[in-house]
Amino acid sequence: MSGSKHRLVQFTDPHIGGRPDYQLLGLDTGRTLDDVLRAIERDQSTAEMLLATGDISANGAEAAYERFMHKMRKVSAPWFWLPGNHDQAERMHEVAPGNTAELVALGNWRLLLLDTSVEGEICGGMTEAQLDRLDELLQECRHHPVMVLMHHQPVPVGSKWIDGHMLKEGAERFLQLVSAAGNVKALVWGHVHQQFDGDLNGIGLHATPSTSVQFTPGSGPFAVDDKLPGYRWFDLDDSGTYTTAVERVPVSDYNVDLTSSGY
Repeated sequence: MSGSKHRLVQFTDPHIGGRPDYQLLGLDTGRTLDDVLRAIERDQSTAEMLLATGDISANGAEAAYERFMHKMRKVSAPWFWLPGNHDQAERMHEVAPGNTAELVALGNWRLLLLDTSVEGEICGGMTEAQLDRLDELLQECRHHPVMVLMHHQPVPVGSKWIDGHMLKEGAERFLQLVSAAGNVKALVWGHVHQQFDGDLNGIGLHATPSTSVQFTPGSGPFAVDDKLPGYRWFDLDDSGTYTTAVERVPVSDYNVDLTSSGY
């Protein structure tokens, strides 16, 4: 039986710097973020919430988070963020404590926002204390459909180099917990700078393109893709079902070095 639907928009990996002239592989990441946010504001007028799934900044600089906050003032819907491997989680909380949460309600749904960042590491991880807390939250939410959002991919996406930097410490127990819960409907992440859709024992698996540089799906070594930046929307039905799609955004200036071997 269908119930009320709630539009959620996820965007990820802006990689903006503290200076307006910051570029990543030749790309003005601040400009492409502006373009994506304008597209969201224009085309997703029914969005009830926005979620940014990490690598907000290029290097964890406070000035980068201040720039991000300034850009988000143009967005109508409430929003939350979580940290990625390029971020400083404590600094994000200091800059915007009201936009940092571990549990958010959206209609009948419960959204769990995880911090998978590991200081000084590209790969992700979760400590036993974090996993115990996840177990508690899943118990609290046992009467609701749940979406888990994080930065690092908990399963391989098929690109060898980025799959070398996925969720590592605690990954096995994490997958056991979400699989055993019975009401986790989707795992959603960023980090991989590409679209991915899959299934794990009935749980939807979704990665979303970056608002900045894109990585080539299925690549062995590091490879930059020529696809445009984008975002993802979800329609969450109170019954526990959902639909989702990725939208690419024709940004004003997509000048990226496609020959780069890393960054």
